[in-house]
Amino acid sequence: MTTSPVASRSAAPILKPTTGNTHLDTSVSEDARAFALLQASSDATMAKLYLSRGNVPAARRKAVQLLKALQLLEVAA
Repeated sequence: MTTSPVASRSAAPILKPTTGNTHLDTSVSEDARAFALLQASSDATMAKLYLSRGNVPAARRKAVQLLKALQLLEVAA
């Protein structure tokens, strides 16, 4: 197995199989989808909170982050 050269937010490195084991590929994509879903949910909640407090610039920033998380969900699917 080789480690990914891309930095990750998690402490554990993302491992890519060098053999034909596709089970590891599936679990990585499942983890990526789960994280993107969690991120999208969090961003939507924060955008709503900021809007309720009248902080439109912060809500706009969170909305952009929400769209990026949704795009990751679409790519991971």
